[in-house]
Amino acid sequence: MPTPPAGRPNMQQIADAAAVSKSAVSLALRNDPRIPESTRTRIQQIAEKMGYQRNPVVDTLMSQLRAGRQPGFQANLALINCAPFEDLNSNHTFRRLREGVLERSRKLGYGVEEFWLQKPDLRPQRLKQILETRGIRGIVLIGILGFDEIDDEKFSLFYKKFACSVIGTAQLNKRINCSTNDQYLTARRVTRKVLKMGYERPILVVPEADDAVLENKFSAGFYSIVKSLPKRDQLEVVSLDLESLPQAIETIKARKADVIITNQSELYYALQDTAFRIPEELGVVHLDWHAELKEMAGMRQNNKVVGQVGVDLVVGQLQRNEFGAQEFPQVVEIESIWVDGTSVRKPPVSA
Repeated sequence: MPTPPAGRPNMQQIADAAAVSKSAVSLALRNDPRIPESTRTRIQQIAEKMGYQRNPVVDTLMSQLRAGRQPGFQANLALINCAPFEDLNSNHTFRRLREGVLERSRKLGYGVEEFWLQKPDLRPQRLKQILETRGIRGIVLIGILGFDEIDDEKFSLFYKKFACSVIGTAQLNKRINCSTNDQYLTARRVTRKVLKMGYERPILVVPEADDAVLENKFSAGFYSIVKSLPKRDQLEVVSLDLESLPQAIETIKARKADVIITNQSELYYALQDTAFRIPEELGVVHLDWHAELKEMAGMRQNNKVVGQVGVDLVVGQLQRNEFGAQEFPQVVEIESIWVDGTSVRKPPVSA
């Protein structure tokens, strides 16, 4: 048992008592995962018995110094694609989420190994073994397209054993840290925006399955605003079937909407081939604007930031030595921003 020195012990004294290096003590007291858990625990217990206490002023200064330099390599994280398709870049939302994960990981000193969970010859149990063999302890799950999917046993192999976050959707029925866009606020704000621009009869046109994946946040945000309109202008949400675009267009025409809120650019392009004059007669805004939609107005969901925050959540768990289900999971929702475009008319000029 180490004898507590007179006064507050320093790092070297703790290192001598624990028979380790001074740098190992520094890492252990910061709960750094590069030091084995058993060693960290032993050093922390020795430090506590010797009367060591952290100096908050020094901690703050050292954090600032570390933030000002490029970190060295820490470890590898896994980005696990849970979607039914392998190429994340084929979907603009997933592409931006992935870019955020790679960028933030690199900045923090982490490498990223990518895996496709639904690859035919890769069983989930085998993937778990690969991760453990390679010493990967932190994972980011992307591409979960339905809330019930994560109940499958193959997902529990990961979020119950590793430091884990889900990006893109919030798993409210699981104790997992999540990073996502605030889709409710996105729909609410865009609906309010078009009303301020002078439109009177907005209509939400989205695939029912898309809204369901998001726990109906698009429709909830939309209805939260239109409920204050006169009854004649409170238009019901239209469930969009991309295989039946003419039917959706006829419904829009019959309901005499003057602006469409949608998450499908295909509807916008189909409308351009009709008698509607855009934007003079009918405005169109996109709920998930991206750079390829140069003409359209809409809400940019900042999915790159969502991916970055997903990495922060995992790294935070690693630094705290937390693995598996979280007692109080964090759900971080990133706000969208409005992007102007020629698919809506200019708002009236105030007198």
